[in-house]
Amino acid sequence: MTLAELLDKKDYENSQGAWIPASGGSEVPFTTRNNYKLMYCYQPSTGRHAYINCETDIILTAEEATLALGI
Repeated sequence: MTLAELLDKKDYENSQGAWIPASGGSEVPFTTRNNYKLMYCYQPSTGRHAYINCETDIILTAEEATLALGI
C-alpha cells in the first residue's frame, strides 16, 4: 500500500468515528419548530460538529440541519 493510500485509509477510518453529545457531553435532545428531535454532537476523531436526528439516527448535513431547525 502506498503512503497516499494509507493516509486515505486513515482519513476514512477517522471519519467513521463515534459521535458524542457536544459541549463536553452536556447536550440533550430537543424538538425543533419543525417537530424534529435533534441533538448537537461532536466527533472526536475528526473534530467535526453536527446535528443528529434522534429518531432516525442519521447525521444531518448543514443544509438539512438548517431546514430542520427552521432557520
